[in-house]
Amino acid sequence: MWWSRRRRAPASLPPAALTHLTELHDVFSPEDARQAGNRTGHEKYMVGDLLRPRPWLSLMGSAQELPALLWRTEGPGLLALLGEAGPWVYVPDVAALQRLGRAYDQLVRAAWPAGGPAGSQEESSLLARLHLPGPVSESGGDKATLLEHESAFWTLAHQTARNRQEAWAAHRVWP
Repeated sequence: MWWSRRRRAPASLPPAALTHLTELHDVFSPEDARQAGNRTGHEKYMVGDLLRPRPWLSLMGSAQELPALLWRTEGPGLLALLGEAGPWVYVPDVAALQRLGRAYDQLVRAAWPAGGPAGSQEESSLLARLHLPGPVSESGGDKATLLEHESAFWTLAHQTARNRQEAWAAHRVWP
């Protein structure tokens, strides 16, 4: 997390710093998954971010076991943190990582000029995590736009995970 790594708080960073790739872990084998879990299992938002677009999954063990669960259900992939306060994602390839990165970048850039997070302040909200400076915009258009950007991000994350899960399941079926 940004505060545990002695990084500046998100509100003090420009939008580009909020959306860069902060962490990237290759998860190409069960051993990679175990190592990634050991390195990231303590991250506050990781479990919520990775399970939110995967309602068909439930984690029975510790957070450290989540990368292994994703490896088993979706196959090899990349575990990444998008930005200092951003979401954790598990994707099959760099192209999917770039698509989710662009969707998250759109959310951050839309929120930045609005002066602050609008909409849901629940901890699972990406907007709430940004802690942007200034008052929250109360204009319906800005709030609705920000919520649409966040929803679009999670929808894309869900579609990416579902497509990969289905492709991996089909790949593993023996004739």
